[in-house]
Parts: sequence; structure tokens; C-alpha cells
Amino acid sequence: MNHPNSPKLNQDRVIFHVDGNNFYASCECLLRPELNDIPMAVAGDPSSRHGIILAKNQLAKQYGVKTAELIWQAERKCPNLVLVSPHREVYSKISRQMNEIFLRYTDLVEPASIDESYLDVSGSLHLFGGDPLALADRIRSEIRTELGITVSVGVSFCKVFASWAVTTKSRTPPPVSPGTRWLS
Repeated sequence: MNHPNSPKLNQDRVIFHVDGNNFYASCECLLRPELNDIPMAVAGDPSSRHGIILAKNQLAKQYGVKTAELIWQAERKCPNLVLVSPHREVYSKISRQMNEIFLRYTDLVEPASIDESYLDVSGSLHLFGGDPLALADRIRSEIRTELGITVSVGVSFCKVFASWAVTTKSRTPPPVSPGTRWLS
């Protein structure tokens, strides 16, 4: 059965751009679940002149905390902000686990960063029902269930528009990109 919002894509090419939501902060919340219920951010070390926000959770975002913001600016917006140091080895492990999930659906997986990958499901989509949005939902669900983090998925006929769909997920796709959709 097709997803109700399934795009009318050129079935010759179906590209997913998968992006981890608040990835570093989400990984930290897996390590310390008590961080889920408080405004928190992953930050660099101010004493070594790396005092910026690397990632934040949704609660910190509600206070206006922004990625790449100086710590003192973030703390001014959110005085009860909890800062944690990054655990890059954990992020790398979860990134590898995400990519292992992607490999269940296609061998054409191109990691773009620690929390982003492109998947070309053009040749394998028919093995999973043929509906790109249903497959994107399935991948999102498996990542949430198996890894405990959430991802957004842009679906299009090329990497540029799939990325665009993730980045601008709250906006309507432009007329020049028919079939581009997002899932968060």
C-alpha cells in the first residue's frame, strides 16, 4: 500500500538524504536519559578556546539556543542550560549502526558526515513495496526503535533536492522539484 503523501517520482532515481536530529545531543541523552527532560547542549571546552554549542536538545532550542553559538550567549538565553562534553566515540558508533541499518535496504550508501547519509534506493525500492515514503518511514522507525534516536529523511530524484527537503522540511517544495518530500 502506498503512503498517502507518496511523491510522483521519476522511478529511475530515488534518493534519500537521512539526517540525524540533534545528533550529538540525542546520543548524549542515550548515555544519560535524565538529560531528556532538561535543556541541555553538547559544548566544546571554553578553556581551550572551543567554547561553542555543538548541538542542543529541543528544550534548549525552545530557549533560543543555537548551534555554533558561544556558551556564554547560550547561558544568557537559558540560565539552567546543562552543558556536557562531547563523546565522539559514541557518536561514531551510533553513526556506524545507522549506516548498517541503511545497508539493509541498499548497498548504495554514501555517508556525508557523522550524522548524514545518502541512500540510492532506485534499484532496491521494488523489494520493499515500491513506495519511497513508506520505505523512508520504515527506516526512520527502525532507527528510532533500534538506536533510540530520530532522523529526518528527504526523498527526491537527486541528492541536492533530497538534502533540500530535509533542510527546509517545514516549507512547501518549489515547483522546480516535483516529487521532493520530507519526513521527520
